[in-house]
Amino acid sequence: MMNKIKILANIFSKITVCVLLASAIYITVMCGLDAQISVMILWQILLVSAVCSIPILMYPDEEGKEVSKQGMIARQIIYFIYANCAVLGLGRAFGWFYFSKAKMVVLMEVLIIGVYVTVNLIVYVNDHMVAESMNQKLKEMRKRKEKL
Repeated sequence: MMNKIKILANIFSKITVCVLLASAIYITVMCGLDAQISVMILWQILLVSAVCSIPILMYPDEEGKEVSKQGMIARQIIYFIYANCAVLGLGRAFGWFYFSKAKMVVLMEVLIIGVYVTVNLIVYVNDHMVAESMNQKLKEMRKRKEKL
């Protein structure tokens, strides 16, 4: 359980940073550099990030059972749909955009996809680096054993 909490905190931080960056882009494009915004948006960003982080608990951790490639793809699709609906729903509730304004909706969707891809890419690269490091250490251990 502690490992799941650690993973959740890790993903939450990545999502929050990306949502903050996406928000800065969105506000700049839609309102300009001199936009005056409420501090409430910071709480909204944290809430959206938390809501989008929760489904990460459906993914297996190191102690969990393996999931097939098809199962993982299905989870990614479900997660993307969930995150998309959550951001659009909460974003509309917070007044970030209006469905009647196509430019706002298109920009929101582009940013949602951008955040999703960026977070997944960061996680993939990080996991790949960890795996490479572990493989390198295993090679070194084998070499030491062979010398003995």
